[in-house]
Amino acid sequence: MKYAWLAAGLVLGGAGCAASAAAAADTEAAQALLRANNCTKCHSVAADKDGPSFRRTARGLAGRPNAEEALLKHLTSGEPATFPDGHEEPHKVVRTVPANDLAQVRNLVRWILEQK
Repeated sequence: MKYAWLAAGLVLGGAGCAASAAAAADTEAAQALLRANNCTKCHSVAADKDGPSFRRTARGLAGRPNAEEALLKHLTSGEPATFPDGHEEPHKVVRTVPANDLAQVRNLVRWILEQK
């Protein structure tokens, strides 16, 4: 009986790992989209520039249930971004090929949120 519980735990644990792996971002595609949109002009992985680092963004959104949707909105709506000197400008909307491909932008969002 003890081993039946252990086996069930391993099966369920393995299923959870598979689900997590399926949600992982495609790093190469995310970085290609970053380059195509010149995101690294204002952002980097670890250091703040005119915009926050991806790591700072990920840490700031960590634990928020709506983190993915909030970042997706920021990258697709042109909402204001605040610069170090305090002025605001509309954030550049992420462009994709084909146009308006939210799957590509969601992958980028997942990649950013993984940079903790």
